[in-house]
Amino acid sequence: MNSANSNNKNIFLPAVCFLAALAMMILFTAVSAYAEEIGTAPAPVSQDTANVNAQIIAQQEAARAAKAKADQQIAAQQKAADQARAKAEAEIEAQKRLAEEQKAKAEAEKKAVEEEIARKKAEEEARKKAEETQRRFEESLSASGMSDSDFNALCKIVEAEDGHDSIEGRIGIANVVLNRVRSPFHPNTIMGVLTAPGQFGPVSSGKFAVAVPSASTISAVKEAIAGKNTVGGALYFHRGGSFGGKTLVATAGAHCFFV
Repeated sequence: MNSANSNNKNIFLPAVCFLAALAMMILFTAVSAYAEEIGTAPAPVSQDTANVNAQIIAQQEAARAAKAKADQQIAAQQKAADQARAKAEAEIEAQKRLAEEQKAKAEAEKKAVEEEIARKKAEEEARKKAEETQRRFEESLSASGMSDSDFNALCKIVEAEDGHDSIEGRIGIANVVLNRVRSPFHPNTIMGVLTAPGQFGPVSSGKFAVAVPSASTISAVKEAIAGKNTVGGALYFHRGGSFGGKTLVATAGAHCFFV
């Protein structure tokens, strides 16, 4: 019995070993093939996963399109805002210029009105002054007994001495002649004063004879006769600061006046 069992074991042992080795080989080959498939080929994707991926891609595209559209709208809104701001600034600037122009026009009109008022006022004052001067001149002329020829002679000597001097200076020259008429040391008439030897250069030079008094000179002489005095009691005048040791009492126009 034992001998038979031993023989059976000897017969089946190699077969078992062969089968085990064959199984191991098949298993190794299957594992290697699976490992190779995992390393080189993508795993199969289910239909649901593909649908989800497609939805994600579609959502991403939609998001990009929405962002692009939003960017375009923002750019358009920004452009419109910039244009509106530029238009508003231009309108403000135009209104500012208009306001400045209106202000300048109003100021110019106001100035013109003020100047016109001042001009009329000056004309009225000049008219009143001329009337008052004429009135006092006529009264003084009548009181002094001065003739028209004396008046004309006084105007001519003032014009001949310096018809281009200031009004104040020409009044001063007339004052000197009138002061001499009143002085006990000089002739008591206009012509007597003017023709006294060595006194008035224009008389001896002939300039006096041809002198034509201007309107301003006539006005200055009238003011002097009417009582205006710019040199006090001066009896001499000269273009300079000294005159033969005489005392300087006034300056008027281009002349100095002495006593």
